[in-house]
Amino acid sequence: MIYANGFENAREKANKMAKLLKLCSEQLSQQPHYDFGMRALKSILVKAGDMKKNFPDLDEKELLIRAMKSAN
Repeated sequence: MIYANGFENAREKANKMAKLLKLCSEQLSQQPHYDFGMRALKSILVKAGDMKKNFPDLDEKELLIRAMKSAN
C-alpha cells in the first residue's frame, strides 16, 4: 500500500511504522477500545497517501508523522 502511493524507501518506512505501532500496543494503555493493529496501520497509510497526493513536495517522513497525528 505504501509502494502504491509513491513513497520512496517504502520498505524501511513500513518497518518503522509497524515497530512504532507494536511499541504503542505494548507500552500504552491496554484498554480494548485502543487499536494499534492492522486497522490503525491501514488508516495511517491511507491518510499518508492522500497527503502525498495533496502535498507532493513535502518530506515523506513528515507526511507519515502528520498522518499518524491526524489518524488518532
